[in-house]
Amino acid sequence: MGRHQSRPGASSSVIEHGPGPFVTWCLVRLRTGQHLVAHSRRHRKGLRPHPVAEAEHGGRLLGVDPRAFGHLWAPGRLGWWVAAAFLCGSSCFTVGAFAASFPGAVGGALLDGTFLGWLFAVGAVFFTGAAWLQWLEALNGDVQEALRTEARRRWRWAGWRPRNLGYLASSVQLVGTLLFNVSTLAATRPGLSSAQESLWIWAPNMAGCVCFLVASYLAYAEVSHSPVSFAPHSLSWWIAVINLAGSVAFQVSGLTSYVGASAGALFWSNLFTMVGGACFLGGAYLLIPELFDETPADARRPSAPR
Repeated sequence: MGRHQSRPGASSSVIEHGPGPFVTWCLVRLRTGQHLVAHSRRHRKGLRPHPVAEAEHGGRLLGVDPRAFGHLWAPGRLGWWVAAAFLCGSSCFTVGAFAASFPGAVGGALLDGTFLGWLFAVGAVFFTGAAWLQWLEALNGDVQEALRTEARRRWRWAGWRPRNLGYLASSVQLVGTLLFNVSTLAATRPGLSSAQESLWIWAPNMAGCVCFLVASYLAYAEVSHSPVSFAPHSLSWWIAVINLAGSVAFQVSGLTSYVGASAGALFWSNLFTMVGGACFLGGAYLLIPELFDETPADARRPSAPR
């Protein structure tokens, strides 16, 4: 779907595209005849708009630049701190769930139930920090402003972007992490009754898993520019798919934990938590090379008129 919107100073109107009412990429035809495209996720990650030969090619996902994987350190980029916080949080969940699933493979403090409980609680705090930074990133990186000619706006700490799938995904995920905070902190309290465990541990955990699942699909649709896509050449597509798989694993873990307190149910719940954490760990790492997924030629190409 394409929507035209005039922007002052541009040689022609900006065309906004995306699934349904959402905008996931914008295109403008410059006076040179060149078409310049900004993708929603790439824009908020600080990557420049890229040229395409035909307007119809604007929604195509770009192939990954292998040189992007040579970068690990970028503390000057907000996206790097998002990745670092998600790496810490997912590591806590992965390690904790592994220790709970395979106690024979670990020893010492990792087998202590209190320690594991606090490990999950700390992981949830890192998830919340990462989700909040990601929300700010989406709020201040709206693709509808990528090709505008007005002066760049100052940093915003609050706002509403209902047509931005990345913003909506970040908002839902942030709510999910807060619910995980409630669940993991409650799990550190001893002596809870079955009713209290259901209310303060299982219910917020399940609601948080649902939020992660919804947020992951919204992020996938944003990258895809459509409800469904298959683009294994794209790094951003892989990040969205891996995180979606992690959210599915978390959802299965939450459902399994409701079966009961039997050893078998707990094993599968912990196992799927470990799988989900590992997926989020992989997706968090890929967020770093994604920040540099731009060829030198792209960096020299003209940016949007401002």
